[in-house]
Amino acid sequence: MVEVEVAGVKVDLRSNSPVLLLQELTVPYRVVPIFIGVPEANAIDLAIAHVDPPRPLTHDLACIFLDTLDARISQVVVTEVRNGTYIAEITVVANGIEHRISARPSDSVALAIRTGAAIYVDDAVMNSEGTVFDDTQQGDSGTEGAQEEIVGEFRDFLKSIRPEDFSEE
Repeated sequence: MVEVEVAGVKVDLRSNSPVLLLQELTVPYRVVPIFIGVPEANAIDLAIAHVDPPRPLTHDLACIFLDTLDARISQVVVTEVRNGTYIAEITVVANGIEHRISARPSDSVALAIRTGAAIYVDDAVMNSEGTVFDDTQQGDSGTEGAQEEIVGEFRDFLKSIRPEDFSEE
């Protein structure tokens, strides 16, 4: 497994969809881009910005459940890509017993950020999906200015969406 951090949430300009960027912590600093939904991108963005909503959102509520039950998330792992869909697993420890729960990577990461749990990508996934960006492609994603730019792009995207964008026609 490769430990990663959230390098940001960026909006893909071709599809106008949010993309979660998970970057490995060591050289060569490969990035795994995962397309996610707008609500999950918002949940991740709020957690990164340490915004505390007046009422708990879904991921905040899940953390309250964990705390109430004296359980904790020890790690999340992006385990595989199946038919173009990323699969993740959340490891919850309760009463000294580990429970592995299958989940979407976006929900897993939103919970990991809130709980301080480690985030990993399986070696096979990193080897097949990880990309090394050079400075001419993306800039230094580790700088605070680059992260602010990514968050700013995402906020602009959120301002441009309408409820009709989610209706099925």
